[in-house]
Amino acid sequence: MPSTCNVGYIIQFADALFLVYLTMSDEEEGPIAVVAIDFGTTYSGYAFSLQNQFQKDPTQIFAYTNWIPSSGGLISPKTPTSLLLKPNKDFYKFGYEAEDTYAELALDGKHHEYYFFRRFKMLLHRNPNLSRDTKIADATGKELPAKVVFGHGITYLKHHAEDLIKQQGYELEDWDIRWVLTVPAIWTAPAKQFMREAAQKADITNDQLLIALEPEAASIFCRYIPDATGLEIFRSESKYMVIDLGGGTADITVHQVDNDGTLRELHRATGGAWGGTKVDAAYEQFFIDIVGEEVWMEFRATNGGDYFDIFREFELKKRTVKADMQPRIVVKVPMSLRNLYDSKNTETFNDAVKNHEMYYQRISTISDKLKIDSELVKGFFRDPLDKLIEHLQQVLMVPKVRGTKTFLLVGGFAESPIVQDTLRGKFPHIKLITPADAGLTVLKGAVIFGHKPFSIGSRISHLTFGIAISKPFIDGHHPSEKKLCTSSGIMCRDIFHKYIESDESVEHGCMQTVPLTMDKGSTISRVRVYSSSSKDPMFVTDEGCRQLGEMIINVGSIEDASNHVSVGLSFGKTELTLEAREKTSGQIFRARFDFLNN
Repeated sequence: MPSTCNVGYIIQFADALFLVYLTMSDEEEGPIAVVAIDFGTTYSGYAFSLQNQFQKDPTQIFAYTNWIPSSGGLISPKTPTSLLLKPNKDFYKFGYEAEDTYAELALDGKHHEYYFFRRFKMLLHRNPNLSRDTKIADATGKELPAKVVFGHGITYLKHHAEDLIKQQGYELEDWDIRWVLTVPAIWTAPAKQFMREAAQKADITNDQLLIALEPEAASIFCRYIPDATGLEIFRSESKYMVIDLGGGTADITVHQVDNDGTLRELHRATGGAWGGTKVDAAYEQFFIDIVGEEVWMEFRATNGGDYFDIFREFELKKRTVKADMQPRIVVKVPMSLRNLYDSKNTETFNDAVKNHEMYYQRISTISDKLKIDSELVKGFFRDPLDKLIEHLQQVLMVPKVRGTKTFLLVGGFAESPIVQDTLRGKFPHIKLITPADAGLTVLKGAVIFGHKPFSIGSRISHLTFGIAISKPFIDGHHPSEKKLCTSSGIMCRDIFHKYIESDESVEHGCMQTVPLTMDKGSTISRVRVYSSSSKDPMFVTDEGCRQLGEMIINVGSIEDASNHVSVGLSFGKTELTLEAREKTSGQIFRARFDFLNN
């Protein structure tokens, strides 16, 4: 059945095109508590604060940072985005516990029936055909619905946060908490909606949830911290570039401070898949070059614990790589990998290293360790950094962005010294600021955003939005196939009536009223809403146009509708919404567009 709102006149949202309507605003300020979840490509975590704490000090935010693997050696402010499900597909473990348990199962050959997923978030960024039916393969190729996988991960973090809040002595009801999920600003609308629906599987309702854009959250938090030198950067009319370097993506946007203290987006979010996992991929390819793909794949499948330890150690090493580092770094090579290589080749692992053509005299072994030339290690960072620098140079050439004097560098990948050194070297005239605990900046900013959703005063629209209308047909101007005979005369149908243009600055919550029209003798008004990748489409059937939804409004008569009902599209937020207001009672009904309907 279609979802309906009885406001004296019926606003009907077809299930295939709209999500269920809301009866309250999810942006009203004043929740008792805000919990933000950063569900990252590589690592995930959460943070929270209570309203009374926020009023005293917005930075009084508790982030759980006691994530420790069983192998030790690494205490992380977040836990790996790894999920282990039982053979019956029920939840089993998440994070370090998932990786360690899966490794133990693999040692005993018992892992095949389990489902193990690792670093799966980038699926949402890479998949142009994302839908509710999208599936994701685990480590052994078994597939499950992606929404189930994401839902399990969010559920774990939600329960972990709720348990910790209770342990600290706070007794909160479900409706006392506003939840915030962070997503890259460069993500598409379907990817953002996918995360919202995955959160519903964790029993987070629509009116409890806000979607926060990661570079915006970082920008919001850095307004409050001392090492961002507050007044100097965030004085009125100052502008700065936020560079959020996570595990999967680089997310770049440019903000300017308005006179009222809110932030104005000057350039729409851009970026690409240039995060820290690109460095990990290069490091993994380095090992594959030495031992061969067959040996490496068998090692990864049968010695999961050692495989994870290689990258946990490298995670520590990455934080020491810099322009003027020591001549080499030393890493441990698991005995299981050495023995596997020796059993499948006539030469030993040590000989393979010594005689390797590609890395000759750049790598060497000593005991159970491998020495790697520092220039080779720096090379692991080259591809993502080269792409990042090229992109930043392009953005800085945009007229609205010119004159930007400050880079705000955040995210886990931003903590690598070589990243900071490279940016300082390439942009010597731009001040680079990297907050302490840069990997938690987005998470803590998302908490503040949950308390103050109106912190971003305006955003740049990624698409053009409008509705389909009909106009009197003009011979020689309108194509004949668009001619339509109606009771109102001969009309040209499917004209794209534009409300918002791509790259246009849109105020937060900007409302565009939708006209209610109908044919003579009809009591139904239909409004079709479209988006377009083009700045100025002529017809809704042009290439790049997509129908987002259709409102079917039973108004009785236009006069009655105008007196009692107003319908509008709300722009400038992190998600596009539709709003119907009953004028007499003031009751508001909201709906979100269904971007996952393929």
